[in-house]
Amino acid sequence: GELGFTPQPPVAWLSPSQLLRTGVRTGLALSFGAWLDKRELQGVLPARTYRQLGEDGELWLDYVADTGDGFDATYSVAYLLGQPELAIDGERLPRGQVLVMGGDQVYPAASMDAYEDRLKGPYTAALPLPPPDGPQPTLYALPGNHDWYDGLTAFLRLFVGERTDHIGGWRTEQSRSYFAVQLPHRWWLFAFDEAFGAYLDDPQLVYFEQVARELTPQDRVILVAPSPSWLDTNPKGYDTIDFFLRTIIAPTGARVPLMLAGDLHHYARYAGPQRQLITCG
Repeated sequence: GELGFTPQPPVAWLSPSQLLRTGVRTGLALSFGAWLDKRELQGVLPARTYRQLGEDGELWLDYVADTGDGFDATYSVAYLLGQPELAIDGERLPRGQVLVMGGDQVYPAASMDAYEDRLKGPYTAALPLPPPDGPQPTLYALPGNHDWYDGLTAFLRLFVGERTDHIGGWRTEQSRSYFAVQLPHRWWLFAFDEAFGAYLDDPQLVYFEQVARELTPQDRVILVAPSPSWLDTNPKGYDTIDFFLRTIIAPTGARVPLMLAGDLHHYARYAGPQRQLITCG
């Protein structure tokens, strides 16, 4: 229609047919994920590091995950993200120059039609291209489990490519499903893709090892994970993050004062003397 997409109702999660479809997709993804792991294939794609140095050393960054399962929910959040500024408790917060999508960009399962109707359409309606009120912000997306239900095929077509593209007024430019972004004042953002929590593939490890060569003890890293496994009651659930911290970051002397994840649909912050752990899904 005129909109260029079809607004979708909320997912009927408890309907028998939806439960069956979701269960089948989940079972297939978990059973055959090791054979369909597109992270290994991404080793042939360019290994880029990105720089977002802001204006006069100041950078505003927005984060969103679990973007909504129907037009009303998705558009409501996209509308707020697209505003030139928001007034919160007397403070005026500008739109982020960077938007990080932390996973589960589409429900109930990934496909090009689902992304068009459930993500790209609502975000384009919220902030058309080009943005009418300022420079175009950059978008980086990390896949979550729902993005992986088609083996990451649609995610890669939408977010990853040689040519710069856009989702509404946000510009996409990443070359793989994981990324490292240099921020102002010796801050970095590392976002890793662990698929279904299995392991970190070799091309991804090589990528982050190469980026980490630029880190020094004066650097600080924001680590973005697909899920808040620090809350997992199974100690092994934290193994991937622990491995990443010990093998990639610890040898550089850099600190990780913030870890950020979605997946669980709430906001929670755990504050310690050395690190903040934030769940924001």
